[in-house]
Amino acid sequence: MEGFPFISVSMILPLVGSILILFLREELSKGIAVIFSGLVFLLSIVSLFFFDFSKTDRIQFEERYSLIPELGLSLHLGFDGLSYLMYILTTIVSISAILWSTRDHQISHRLKEYYIWFLLTETFLLGVFSSIDLMVFYVFYELTLVPMFFVIGIWGYKLRMYSAYKFFIYIFVSSLFLLLGIVSLAVQHYRQFGKFSFNYFDLINNRYSLEFEVFLFLLFLIAFAVKTPIVPFHTWLPDAHGEAPTAGSVVLAAILLKMGTYALLRFNIGLFPEASLFLMPIMVLWGIFSIVFASWFTISQSNVKRFVAYSSVSHMGFVVAGMFLLNTEGLKASITEMFAHGLTSAALFMMAGFIYNRLHSFNMQALKGSIKFMPLFAVLVAITGFSSMGLPGGSSFWGKFLTIVGAREYSLALAFLVIVGAFFSAVYVLYLLKTLYLDTKEESRLIHFTDIRGFKLVAFVLMVLPMILVGFLPFLFFAFYEGYIQSLLTYLSTRLMGG
Repeated sequence: MEGFPFISVSMILPLVGSILILFLREELSKGIAVIFSGLVFLLSIVSLFFFDFSKTDRIQFEERYSLIPELGLSLHLGFDGLSYLMYILTTIVSISAILWSTRDHQISHRLKEYYIWFLLTETFLLGVFSSIDLMVFYVFYELTLVPMFFVIGIWGYKLRMYSAYKFFIYIFVSSLFLLLGIVSLAVQHYRQFGKFSFNYFDLINNRYSLEFEVFLFLLFLIAFAVKTPIVPFHTWLPDAHGEAPTAGSVVLAAILLKMGTYALLRFNIGLFPEASLFLMPIMVLWGIFSIVFASWFTISQSNVKRFVAYSSVSHMGFVVAGMFLLNTEGLKASITEMFAHGLTSAALFMMAGFIYNRLHSFNMQALKGSIKFMPLFAVLVAITGFSSMGLPGGSSFWGKFLTIVGAREYSLALAFLVIVGAFFSAVYVLYLLKTLYLDTKEESRLIHFTDIRGFKLVAFVLMVLPMILVGFLPFLFFAFYEGYIQSLLTYLSTRLMGG
C-alpha cells in the first residue's frame, strides 16, 4: 500500500456515503454515516504504518492533479507532520460526532440532510489540511462554512437562525481578506518569476519589502484570527456553540477552530517570516490577553455550552502565544495544545449534551451534583476536566508547560504572564468540576439517571484515550511534528539572515 492514495480515498469515502444516504431510505442514514466515517478513521489508522516519522518535514502521501495550468493551479495534496496530525484528529472527531448523533434526542428529523452535512464536512476538512495549493485551500476553507451553517440553523436550539447567520457572515466576510491576500501572492510571484502559481512551495520564494509583507500578513491574519478565534474577533463563537446541536459543537470546537491556528502557523509564519518576527511581541501578548480575558468571561457564564465555548477562546490564546514565540518549545507547545484542545473541547461539549438530555437545561445551577449517580460518566468527565486544566498527566499540561519554557527563553516577565494565564484557565475548570461533583441539589431528580453507554460511551472514550496518551506518552505525539518544527525554524533563520 506504499503508493496508495490515502488522502483522495479519505476524501471520497464520505462523498460516497453522502450519495448513498441521499438515495436510500432515511432510516439507513445513521448506519451509512457510521460505516463511512468509520472507514475513514480506520484508513487513517492504517496510514500510520506507512507514514515515515523520520521525515515529518517532507510532504508524504503526495497527489497532484492539474486544474488550470495557465494559472499554475492544481489539486496538490499531501501531508507533512503538522497536517498529518490534523488528519488524524479530523478522522477521530468525525466518527465520534456521528456516533454521538445516533443516540442524540435532538436529532430526530431530516436525518438524511443531517448525516450528509457531517460527511461533507469531513471531506472539506481533509481538503483544508491536505491542500498545498493556496487557492484550493481557500475553496475547502470556505466550503466548511456551508454544512455547519445548516447544522446550526436546522438542528440547533432556540436562537439557531441568528447564530447560524452570525457564524456565516463573520467567517465569510473575514475570508475575503484571505482571498485578496492569496491573489496578491500569486500576482507577486508572476512579477518576480514570470509565471502564476498558488503552490505554497513556490510562494515561499517570493520576496517583499517589510511594509508590504506586514500588509499581507495582516490580510491573512484577519481571516484566521476570526476563525481561531482571538479576542476581540471571538463574539460569533459563544452564539454558535450555544445554539448548535452537540455534535455540531464537537466538530466546530475540535476541528474547525484548528483551521485558523493551523493556517496561522502554516501560512502567516511560513510565508511571512520577516513580518512574523516584526509582529512577534504583539502576537504573543495578544495571545496571553486572550487567555486572561476569555478566562474571566468563562467563569461568569450561566450557560454551560457558552462556558465551554469561552474556554475554547482561552485555549486558543495559548496556541497563538506559543507559535509566535518562534522557538522550538513554543511551536511544540502550540501544536500539542491544538491536538489536546481538540480532544478536551469535544469531550466537554459531549458532557454538556449528555446532561442536557437528562435535565433539559444548560443552566449551570441546574447542573449541581448532576453526575453523582453516573460513575462511569463521572470518571470520564473528571479525566477531561483535569486534562483541560493542564494538570500533570493531562493532555493540555505539555502545551502549557512548554509555552512557559518557550517564554522563559525571552524573559522571566513573559513567562510569568503565561503562568498567570494558566492559573486563570485552571480556575474556571475547577469551578465547573465543583459544580458537577461537589455542589448538592435535590437528589430525587438525579437518582434515576442512567449512566453513559452504547455509542455515546464509544464516542466519549475515543476522546479520552488519546488525552491519556498525550498526557503520559507525549513523545508519541512529538514524533509527528519535531522534524517539521526544526525544518521551519531552519527556514526562518535562513530567511531572516537574508538567505
